Amino acid sequence: MPYGKLLLSKFYKFAELDEYLEKVLKEAGYGGAELEKLPLGYRLNILVVRPGLVIGRKGVGIRELTDSLSKRFGLENLTVNVVEVTQPDLNPRIVASRIGSMAEKGMAFRRAASMALNNVMRAGAMGCIITIRGKLRSERSHFERYVAGVVPLSGYPREVMVKGAVTSVLLKMGLYGINVKIAYGDALPPEFELKKTEESKQVQQEGLKENAPA
Repeated sequence: MPYGKLLLSKFYKFAELDEYLEKVLKEAGYGGAELEKLPLGYRLNILVVRPGLVIGRKGVGIRELTDSLSKRFGLENLTVNVVEVTQPDLNPRIVASRIGSMAEKGMAFRRAASMALNNVMRAGAMGCIITIRGKLRSERSHFERYVAGVVPLSGYPREVMVKGAVTSVLLKMGLYGINVKIAYGDALPPEFELKKTEESKQVQQEGLKENAPA
């Protein structure tokens, strides 16, 4: 198989895996996953808000999930690690899922988005953009955007500082898309950092003594 098609097949398999985990682990607060290829198998790191729901009593849940993923996606010698998300309000996937869940329970999109936006900013984000598309007010589809703080939209700062997630929710009026982008102020490294060595400190002290008034 050509390298391009092989690469696409891998991305397609991971997309299927990601979609399956989002459906199965919805109640646990699924926040994404990372699949690593090891010399003798695979390792899957799963981010969730409530790891206990995934692990289960005496590890029964995690064993069943591992067996299910191995058979369904052909992952031999699979090891699954469950990682707790300590700040769910800074995970764009969890934020988008929460907005969808609130909408499914009957809450208006505007209120759900405003609550999520406030929670993201209180958690310490530099900025957040929430975009919702669908039949929000009438039979015609349009979108509404909610913005707080500063979110870089281009260049290197966007690549380093911004993470996003897209999810959808099916309601009576149709399918709605929810797009969340969160900017992290501490993700951008400083341009330079001046470190003072012992030698430079000594030179500086000598210069101060010479310039001191007699």
